[in-house]
Amino acid sequence: MAIRIEIRDATAKDLSEVADLWEMLARHHENLSPHFSLAWDGKRKWSKYLKKKFSEISTKLIVAEENGKLVGFMLCMLSPNAPVYKERKIGIVSDVYVLEERRMKGVGREMLNFAVKWFRKNRVRTVQLFVAHDNMAARAVWHQLGFEPFMIYKRLDLDRLEEKASPLRKRTIIRRKK
Repeated sequence: MAIRIEIRDATAKDLSEVADLWEMLARHHENLSPHFSLAWDGKRKWSKYLKKKFSEISTKLIVAEENGKLVGFMLCMLSPNAPVYKERKIGIVSDVYVLEERRMKGVGREMLNFAVKWFRKNRVRTVQLFVAHDNMAARAVWHQLGFEPFMIYKRLDLDRLEEKASPLRKRTIIRRKK
């Protein structure tokens, strides 16, 4: 029997279930790196954030549903680009999660197709997203879906910097020849 998954706009009734899926996404990231450790009330805060964003016209929340149960979600937004660029508005794919047992079945692709229609309707020409460096499976999926590397973000953990012989502490004296 073929799996029947419906991709649709989320409703207010879906927000609690989306928050549960988001928590799974957050736990997945915590397992990738301690840098993703959640605050004790992280889910509550994200749920409040989601409720606020959900009411904005610049946000699209897409869900994948199978037999009355959500198996995935994608949170998308319209964002002004930096005013120095020709492209005035960009699309952002903020958060995405698909239940593990439904991965590799085209759910993410179908949610992205749904999102692309919305982005095009809103005259967006470029869509960006962030992927955790150590999330190799997600990096591969996004590459397969056509996303290319664009920016590299670096992180400096100041607590760890203190523990090591810091390269910032080494002094280099540069003298100019006369």
